[in-house]
Amino acid sequence: MRKLREQGVIRATTVDVDAAALDRGVLAFVLVDSTAWMGDRAEDLAAVPEIQEAHVIAGSAAVLVKVRTATTERLQDVLRRLYAIDGVSGTQATVVLETFFERPLDAG
Repeated sequence: MRKLREQGVIRATTVDVDAAALDRGVLAFVLVDSTAWMGDRAEDLAAVPEIQEAHVIAGSAAVLVKVRTATTERLQDVLRRLYAIDGVSGTQATVVLETFFERPLDAG
């Protein structure tokens, strides 16, 4: 473990938290459309606490974000806040109904 940390392979150790137990049972992936380059908007996206991950992507959208909220009404609020970010021109949200599995990365 120490060697993998020193090599930068392991960045952090975490605990697997049940999102529903923390009232974050609604999971959505949101494609964010933009009229401008979003690569310099990481701070704006990070300022929205319900966004767990944000990725600049290739394709029809500029950014893909992973959002967890308590309700779909709260998800709608997150979408409103996304629209308030400079350059955001649209969103397309996909709400997850059931997660079969999430696989952690294996350092081995």
